[in-house]
Amino acid sequence: MGDNSKITAAVLASGGGSNAENILRHARTRAGGVEIPLVICDKAGAPVIGRAEKLGADCKVIERTGTKAEHEAAIIAALEEYGIEWIFLAGYMAILSPAFVALYKNRIVNIHPSLLPQFPGKDGYGDAFRAGVITSGVTLHYVDAGVDTGPVIAQKTFPREEGDTLETFRARGMQLEYELYREFIDSLAKRAAA
Repeated sequence: MGDNSKITAAVLASGGGSNAENILRHARTRAGGVEIPLVICDKAGAPVIGRAEKLGADCKVIERTGTKAEHEAAIIAALEEYGIEWIFLAGYMAILSPAFVALYKNRIVNIHPSLLPQFPGKDGYGDAFRAGVITSGVTLHYVDAGVDTGPVIAQKTFPREEGDTLETFRARGMQLEYELYREFIDSLAKRAAA
C-alpha cells in the first residue's frame, strides 16, 4: 500500500483509555490502511498515556489551560504536525468548539454510551440504567457543533438483564463500543484501499 492509500488518524482521550487501546490495537493488527501515530490526552497522569505508549503511539498531553481557543490551537498544531486527517474521540471529556469541528467536518467520530438521541451527555449508561430502559445501546456518530447531535454512523443494542448492576450494564455496552469502532476502522481502511 502506498502513502496515498493510508488514512492518518489521532485519538483524543481523557481517562482510562480502554477504548483508545482498542482503537490503536485494531488499527495496528487488523485494519491496515489506517495509521494512528498520535494520542492526545487533556489530563496529565491519565492511564491512557501508558496504554498509548505501550502500543507505540506518541502521546501528547495538552492540558486545558488558558482559553478554549488556546487549548484547541495547541491540539490543532499537534494534529497538523502529524498530518492527521481523522479524529477518533474515545472518552474525551471536553466539548469541541464549532470552529474546531468545522476544520475536521465529517472527520471527527465519537462513541456515545446510549442510543442517541436518548440520553445525550456525559453519563449515558447511568442515565439509561436509572431510567429503567429494557434495551440500551451505543452510538457511533460524527461530531457536529452540538453535544451528541451529529449524524449517526451506526448503533448497536443490548438488553437490560435481570440482576444487572450499573457495572454489568456498562460492561456489556463497552464491548459494543469496541466492536463499533473496530467496524468503522475497517470501513475506513477499505475506503483507503479503494
